Amino acid sequence: MKFYPSLLSYFIQEKTTKRNIRLLSKFLLVLLIMIFLYSVTFHFLMAAEGKDHSWLTGFYWTLVVMTTLGFGDITFEGDPGRAFSILVLLSGVIFLLILLPFTFIKFFFAPWMEAEARSRAPRELPPETQGHVILTSYNPGIISRLVDGKRGYV
Repeated sequence: MKFYPSLLSYFIQEKTTKRNIRLLSKFLLVLLIMIFLYSVTFHFLMAAEGKDHSWLTGFYWTLVVMTTLGFGDITFEGDPGRAFSILVLLSGVIFLLILLPFTFIKFFFAPWMEAEARSRAPRELPPETQGHVILTSYNPGIISRLVDGKRGYV
């Protein structure tokens, strides 16, 4: 828990992380616009079938179809509505179930794992290493005392 702020500051300082955050923001913006447009289209198609639903219901239907939950409580009866449902379903699979996880893994999880690996203590030391203090966890107080005493540490 105490390492999260340092990891967060590491990510924010990295140039590539800033670029990754911008790319993820653009991806999420496109996704939100798509959800909005699908919700509006849902209302027009339902109105063409003579049904009236609230805006929240349109948003709900869009998310249910895009996430492939498919509760089945709100359905279209005509072919245009069913074709639209297929479009929403396929774009949801592509954007939410394929692109979003891979985007998150590529831009955040993989760099975080690399940062974790770089910050770990080495598993072994070169054979010529002698007279060093071996630390098993990060402790700034002990490190400053070792530096003041001109003692090597690993």
